[in-house]
Amino acid sequence: MRAEVEWVDARERLPRDGMPVAAATSGRYPSNDADERDPDAGQDFWLVMPMYFTTHHIAEDGREYRDCFVDSDRIVRLPYGRSRAPF
Repeated sequence: MRAEVEWVDARERLPRDGMPVAAATSGRYPSNDADERDPDAGQDFWLVMPMYFTTHHIAEDGREYRDCFVDSDRIVRLPYGRSRAPF
């Protein structure tokens, strides 16, 4: 099997419509200390998830999205810095 891999920074340009991607997303696990008030407490994590890019997606609830990534659970993820509002 031959595959071509290209790094695309969504802040600079977006992939072609229908392209499968491995998208990196980050988050923070909560602190184990229930009394912790520090918002930076806890542990950062990164996940790489298989998704595809599409220029137009209609979610199960009927909302329309433009230029978004869709994961295997049909969760819509917008490129970094893009508005969260559907169209």
